[in-house]
Amino acid sequence: MKICLIRNDKMGDMILTLPVVQGLKQANQDCKIDIVCSQKNQKICKKYKSINKIFLLQNKFYQVLKIILKLRNEDYDYIFTFSPGIFSILISIFSKSKIKSLLIFKSRYKNNYMSKFFDRILGKIFFTHCLIIDRQIRYSKKIPIHQTEIMMELVTKSGLSYNNTAEIKNELGFNKIEISSKKLCLIHLSSKWINKYFSEENFIKLLDNLKNLKINIVITTDGTSKNVFYEIFKKYEVITNEEFENLKSINNILILDKLSFDNWTSIINSSTYVITPECGCTHIASLSETKLCVIYDSDNLPGMIADEYAPWKKKYTKLFSNNQNLEKELISFID
Repeated sequence: MKICLIRNDKMGDMILTLPVVQGLKQANQDCKIDIVCSQKNQKICKKYKSINKIFLLQNKFYQVLKIILKLRNEDYDYIFTFSPGIFSILISIFSKSKIKSLLIFKSRYKNNYMSKFFDRILGKIFFTHCLIIDRQIRYSKKIPIHQTEIMMELVTKSGLSYNNTAEIKNELGFNKIEISSKKLCLIHLSSKWINKYFSEENFIKLLDNLKNLKINIVITTDGTSKNVFYEIFKKYEVITNEEFENLKSINNILILDKLSFDNWTSIINSSTYVITPECGCTHIASLSETKLCVIYDSDNLPGMIADEYAPWKKKYTKLFSNNQNLEKELISFID
């Protein structure tokens, strides 16, 4: 049996899809599972042993045509479109798959009567199974909206069995390094930290208090970090990816700037604590033994976002950005 999953969005979305991959593999041991992915989540796919073939989709029309032609040669039994967007839908429509299944999430913000109207029409015409999720209604009625559970719901609707207790940690092989004599706390420096409730000054104060604990601190960056953290980059030593390769030990506070994916995942996997706003770092940390704290944007439906994107089957601490005691809560998290 051959199955294709289309998940051409962010890294966290792909990590939340991996339990579906593993669950299908364990329940259908003869099956081969291919993935259509994006540049953002391709690195995860390459590390995951249970994936058979990877097709990289870039959002350009000629790239879509290439993928369609490649997938038509594969003759799939099932194709699942888990990612939103017309390109994902077109790839599925023009595949030769016997069973085509489409997942549609209505907007969590706008009037849901017209939300994804065109996608819903295509789903009814061209797909064997179409699962339409009204997140507003389900959340208000306390019906699960977690991405992984919803994908499994579509798998069930499509007639396939899966193992919903499948473990994925051992399939990814992230490295672990020993470069700290004390417990290591990793803080991910996303621009999501800074809002009307929390400033860079608050962040510096937090770091000053954390360094009084018996830990070493590393700060990892993303493409948004230098846009808002001007003083942080002046105050602490910055280690580049090349310098990190030769780093023997960590003392006090270091900024690890623009690490490669392998180096970034290895330092997350080597940390005792990870503190991060809700982003890809959340889901990488969920694949390790680290103690995880996730901060949700209180101005962006934090309860709904947490229910939809919570780390899969990992205990973690959930905090909101408007928490007046955020600094104290984070210090308690380390203690």
